Amino acid sequence: MVGQKFMDSIKKIWPFVLGLVLTASLLWPLFAASSFTHHDDVHFIRLYEMNKCFQDGQIPCRWVPDLGGLYGYPIFNYYAPLPYYFGELVYLFSGSLLFAVKTMFAVSFLGAFIFMYLLVSKLFGKMGGLISALFYSFAPYHALDFYVRGAMGEMWALMLFPAVFWAILKLEEKPNLTHLLLLGVFSGFFLISHNLSVMIFLPVLLIWIILLFWKQRNLKFLWYTSFAFLIGLTLSAFYILPMIIEKNLVHVDSTTSGYFSYTEHFKGFKKLFLERTWGYGASVREVPGGERDGLSYQIGWLHLLGWLIAIISAKTLWRKNKWLSVVIISFSFLTLFAIFMVNPRSQAVWDAIEPLKYLQFPWRFLVLITFFIPFMLGSFSLLHFRGKNLLFGSLVLMVVVLNFSYFRPEKFIQTDDEKLLMGDNWERQIKRSIFDFLPIFAKEPPAELAERRYQILTGDSDVFDFTEGTNSISFKTDTRTHTIIRLSQYYFPDWKIYVDGVETKVEYKNNSLGLMTFILGKGNHEISARLYDTPIRSFANLLTLGGFVFSAVLFLSSFSRVRKWFRYYRERMS
Repeated sequence: MVGQKFMDSIKKIWPFVLGLVLTASLLWPLFAASSFTHHDDVHFIRLYEMNKCFQDGQIPCRWVPDLGGLYGYPIFNYYAPLPYYFGELVYLFSGSLLFAVKTMFAVSFLGAFIFMYLLVSKLFGKMGGLISALFYSFAPYHALDFYVRGAMGEMWALMLFPAVFWAILKLEEKPNLTHLLLLGVFSGFFLISHNLSVMIFLPVLLIWIILLFWKQRNLKFLWYTSFAFLIGLTLSAFYILPMIIEKNLVHVDSTTSGYFSYTEHFKGFKKLFLERTWGYGASVREVPGGERDGLSYQIGWLHLLGWLIAIISAKTLWRKNKWLSVVIISFSFLTLFAIFMVNPRSQAVWDAIEPLKYLQFPWRFLVLITFFIPFMLGSFSLLHFRGKNLLFGSLVLMVVVLNFSYFRPEKFIQTDDEKLLMGDNWERQIKRSIFDFLPIFAKEPPAELAERRYQILTGDSDVFDFTEGTNSISFKTDTRTHTIIRLSQYYFPDWKIYVDGVETKVEYKNNSLGLMTFILGKGNHEISARLYDTPIRSFANLLTLGGFVFSAVLFLSSFSRVRKWFRYYRERMS
């Protein structure tokens, strides 16, 4: 009896375990060396700055002191912070930046497999879940994000795509408080994972909700889904509201012009369908006799075969399950649309829709293709035909054999936390993307790093007891004559400076970097400067706090014993 139960449990979990082991094998470079090269070599310094915020009590972290050329930088007011908040938790327990960043990569990658498996197995069974989740993990674009670009935010979005889809499916299947909270939390996480992926994926979510509603016409599902997204919005409000409303406070033109203009990064059908070359260079606009593209944008030959199998499945399933066939057909059209958006023939669409320019690279639409094709492929597990097991095994073997070699970095690096944060490594990291999200009051990026924390422009003053936090500065002066002091700190609303406890006027328009300047009269003074939250940031913080408290109450009330306590005390008080 016990043996039979054990065998039954093995049969239930072996597809998941097999897929997870194969996916985990792609993490081998994380163990081969302490680090490796990739394009977005910014995660260590960003996590280091996030940790400074936590140590200083600046939560949520908005302003970091070292980026922007050591002049300070509001990066986490604009750049989606979820991976770095998670990384900070790992760093607090491990004490290692290298380990924390590797964990950020590993969790997002393994999580993508897990949630795709949960999603597809719900629709197409465990074997469908296995084949879909494996094709998702082994997709060439996943390798590109992981080991070439190092696109941390996009990898977290790739994990949360199927998580949100799965949560919506669970809510449609059984609209209750638990599933409502599940969707609320995942949607909140998704909104603070990667801005550009959110922009691409939100319309797809709406289509998914419409398809599920069409299945049973359940209005309760729509109400619960709307309420869940409202919870998600409140949980992410601390970031979403300031990011949108205060967008005009920073330079965003640098993220959409020159090299980063979408016009420079369209890719033809040959790149997507035929080429299998793999490189570690840059995305460029190829012209005859010019520089060649250094990246691979392939969908993958095997993935294209999987798409064909899914279309055949949709035709076969039409009589048995019309709804599933409609889902596959709908997602096939969305895949075609994503392919079109990567192609230069879509430029008229990009020109007409202004927000699309922030996506920078049209080939970002590969995230949709990477998600849809594996999702649809799982449908063939519902078919019954001779040789099905052979086809299934062949697909698993081929996707592992053909795509495994893509999952490797260009170069391994032997280093440690101390080396990462000193010398040339330190200077290189704090100079990266120095103009992105630079406060609008700075007309240009600094030519050099800030050498001193302050500068006495005129007058005679001694400065002592100088201390600074992540978003604060304090010092004392012995001022003998009228003095003008300029801090090596960009102005950004609401930086305020107090002299002897009284707010003083801050001048920042009289220099090209928008650095804060103020005047001191004769005497001994105590100066303090701090970045305070604007009204919208304060409101957003309160909204998130309220959403967290409300979600916690809903979570507790979802337990039957807690509900009995609530009823008992309510009756006693009435």
